[in-house]
Amino acid sequence: MKIIDDFYSHRRRVLPRKPKKEITRYDKQKLKHILDFISFCGREYRLKKIELIKQDHYTGYMRYLSAKGLGATTIYNHALSLREFIERAHLNIRINPSRALRRRRERLGVAPSTNGKGED
Repeated sequence: MKIIDDFYSHRRRVLPRKPKKEITRYDKQKLKHILDFISFCGREYRLKKIELIKQDHYTGYMRYLSAKGLGATTIYNHALSLREFIERAHLNIRINPSRALRRRRERLGVAPSTNGKGED
């Protein structure tokens, strides 16, 4: 059994529920980000169950996105998409996309924001 199969067997528990007519393109994008994360965990770490996903796997995925050359805002959007999934799946993973975005900007040499929240 693959981790994707485990995800689909538990999707009612781990995904937010919306009526079909209320699903937006942003909801579809969130689902794509979640599926990308899960397939990455299965491919790189050979995980078989969602419950086995740990902080190291999440960190590895964020590093993978960064190495792929994605922008800071795109990585931030991935982190936001994964936040609700991780909460609903009861995984012990800390996500702080604002901090990750600020760290990425510092590494690239972009001036930090001045509003104190790490956002623009």
